[in-house]
Amino acid sequence: MIIEKTTQTKQNNFFFLLPALLILLIILPVITDIYGTRNWLIGHLAFSTTLIFSILSLKESKKWFLSGIAFVLCGVVFSSLALLKDSQLYLCLSLFADFLFLLLVISIALQQVVFSDKVNLHNLAGAVCVYLLLGIIWSFAYYFINIVMPGSFKGNLAIDTHMQLHDFVYYSFVTLTTLGYGDIVPLSATARSLVYMEAIFGQFYIAVLVAGLVSIHITNHSKK
Repeated sequence: MIIEKTTQTKQNNFFFLLPALLILLIILPVITDIYGTRNWLIGHLAFSTTLIFSILSLKESKKWFLSGIAFVLCGVVFSSLALLKDSQLYLCLSLFADFLFLLLVISIALQQVVFSDKVNLHNLAGAVCVYLLLGIIWSFAYYFINIVMPGSFKGNLAIDTHMQLHDFVYYSFVTLTTLGYGDIVPLSATARSLVYMEAIFGQFYIAVLVAGLVSIHITNHSKK
């Protein structure tokens, strides 16, 4: 009993991260529709708040917790400077800091899901978090490419550069699930390569994840 309790306390609690991601993906578009695409400050605050609460998913590990705080603070500071000074350099630095934070969370979640010897709610929450984070992290890549190489995408994109991240979050999940509505289309070779890589990765992730969870469940059931 003591060993099981110690093992559980070492696991990072993704029950903080999952609601934060769901709130970001559901509430933020509603706020955009209510207040309009010009009010970028609301979207910026909502996204920054979500990242701050997401740090709680790393609270069981002091090293990763401090690293997460550093990445999120850098992202908030650079994004605030980008909005105040209308600087694309600060915007790219903000995207890079947030990108590193999301990679950190994804790597920790994958380790707990892949190397777990049983299926529980914690592992399922981590698996869902990874899937949602994949969509968000790819949206950052699309956003970055469109800033560095303008015209890489065409379609239903906001005129304000700071509001285009919301459009790319939508486009990323449409691509991740291989829906492909066609309202936003990649034009450059780099953008197209990112698009088909995300589609392939999304399908393989679901197939491998489901197969792995089923395998773990069957193994535990046979042992019992």
